Amino acid sequence: MHISFLQAALIGVFYYLSWSPWFTYVGFFTFNRPLVAGFITGIILGQPLEGALIGAGINVIYLGFISAGGAQMGDPSFAGYVGTALALVSNLDVATAMAISVPLGTIATVLWIAKMTVNSFFVHWADKEVEKGNLRRLAFINVFPPQILLFLVSFIPATLVVFYGPDAVSGMLRVMSPSVLHVFTVIGAMLPALGIAMNLKLIGNSFTMPFFVLGVILSVYFKQDILIIAIMGVVLALTVTSIRYSGKKDVNV
Repeated sequence: MHISFLQAALIGVFYYLSWSPWFTYVGFFTFNRPLVAGFITGIILGQPLEGALIGAGINVIYLGFISAGGAQMGDPSFAGYVGTALALVSNLDVATAMAISVPLGTIATVLWIAKMTVNSFFVHWADKEVEKGNLRRLAFINVFPPQILLFLVSFIPATLVVFYGPDAVSGMLRVMSPSVLHVFTVIGAMLPALGIAMNLKLIGNSFTMPFFVLGVILSVYFKQDILIIAIMGVVLALTVTSIRYSGKKDVNV
């Protein structure tokens, strides 16, 4: 399978959109997730099902992902788009794809740090315009220079890696022995446990854990489909939220 430059550029555009504010939180909570990234990449490359499966595997690794205070443990979006593209072109299985996606996401944090560093100069620029009373200039500084920078540090690297990366991955696979590839497979199979552990650390309290246990029981012992469990989870979440909100409303009244 060969990736054209247009396909690589489209993947780069979606990677940019996953961190941009143009779709408000829809971008961050959808395009940014490896599952969606894998599906979109699969559509672009003509393999939507395979892309979604690889993206889902990568998504498990980043279940507990949080970026707070400018600190970032990795870039799930880069891992999703670029990792899925390289895996599809190189015909990698899900476990191996997960193994190569983690270093990709970690390396991509350099792009994040560069963006945050340069953005600090825009803040000082905006402060100077505020002192001058140029409010229209302030709006321009808050939107366009940061987005131009974000486009440069996201679209260009993602496009180039997707376009030129498959040759490097194919060459690496040719020189690797079966035992080394087996190590990658084992590592990839272990990585979801890390994501699940991080997620459990976030939800590990007396209020949310019963719902987690209920989900495990429905999946393991009652063999319920994951879609049914998800729908039940949404219904329970809406019900509990409604009860708690109505209780607070009654108190305020």
